[in-house]
Amino acid sequence: MGKFDRLFGNDAAAISEKKQARHGRAEDAVRDLPDGEWVADGVYRTETRYWAQEAYGRAAIGNPDRMEVMRHLGAKGSVVFLDLETTGLSGGTGTYAFLCGLGTTSGEYFKVAQYFLKSPAYEAQWLDAINSGIPEGATLATYNGRSFDIPILLTRHILARRRPHWESFPHIDLLHISRRLYRGYLESCSLGSVEKHVLGVKRSGEDIPGSMIPGLYLQYLHSGDASSLRGVFYHNRLDIASLASLYCHASRALCGESSDGRELLRAGDIWLRMGRNERASSLWGMAMDSGDPASRVHATLRAAHFAKKNQDYETARKYFARALAEIGHRQSARTAGGAAAGALEELAKLEEHRFMSPARALDHVNEALRVLKSERLYGGSSANIAMIRSMEHRKARLEKKIRPPGNGTGTEKNAG
Repeated sequence: MGKFDRLFGNDAAAISEKKQARHGRAEDAVRDLPDGEWVADGVYRTETRYWAQEAYGRAAIGNPDRMEVMRHLGAKGSVVFLDLETTGLSGGTGTYAFLCGLGTTSGEYFKVAQYFLKSPAYEAQWLDAINSGIPEGATLATYNGRSFDIPILLTRHILARRRPHWESFPHIDLLHISRRLYRGYLESCSLGSVEKHVLGVKRSGEDIPGSMIPGLYLQYLHSGDASSLRGVFYHNRLDIASLASLYCHASRALCGESSDGRELLRAGDIWLRMGRNERASSLWGMAMDSGDPASRVHATLRAAHFAKKNQDYETARKYFARALAEIGHRQSARTAGGAAAGALEELAKLEEHRFMSPARALDHVNEALRVLKSERLYGGSSANIAMIRSMEHRKARLEKKIRPPGNGTGTEKNAG
């Protein structure tokens, strides 16, 4: 047997067994865990069920497995929501996980199974238990799991000389979807912020801030008293439930089942990124009729550019004009001015090049210059100044089209 075999082969299993023997039976060493059972040596499992139609925040969790629209984002088969609690927040080989929550649909219920690691000596058995809870052909759904949870689990598998069967499964990271839907609308796209402002979920005082969790686990390892970890179990359980609720909420938004113009606008943008232009246009149309003024403006401008790209110039002209009318009803001239000038410039281009009306184009350019120069009175940006120069160049060119070179009009030039 070579030295590497002694380090990583059968000797490693023997060392692990000796460590486990020193710790004794797991159930004899841990006090005050939530209701559950020991499913392997050093691995404790607890399960919570939610009725899928029970109110959770502003809506029910629903049934994630029935959200067919998510297949366009890569989902296949059943969905397994995964969230870890770890000994650190920075990752790396020195960080390991001690609690894993797995959320799955079971009939009319949403089930959260939590796997607790008694101590690092039992990590291999803990990983095996988690793997047994992830069915073949499932889709993993996490929140920032692509950067945190999944790399940690894969690292721990490597160190335990194991290979997870789910390594190549589809993975949907809901943080990325949240950013596409809510960045710029929420101060933060953390799960806690999305819970509060989008899902309407309020956690009880039993919850534990994530920053405290590593210290609480270290305290438990010294004392064997798990009573202080009950809040950690609660925190993990609600993270999983919120993931499922957000997954369903985002699915509904992508289907246009939302009254929030901002969601409809951004959902249309997501479809556009996937090349589904007609779906994008449909959702922008819904946002154009929503109650949010800013969303109406942005959706109308998107629809106008989409029509122009598809050479439907009449529709494009109609939507740019509609966007201008919407901008006129907004209170902040400073924020609206740039959008108004942009719409006027697009109208000028259409009138000059597609409808062969330089006079109308000049009217739009003059109005754009008026807006931009009034903006400059309020401390306009260098971008506004650059746009003014561009508009003045366009104005000079249009005036030449309308009035041929000479001292006056064409009639005067030929007179006398």
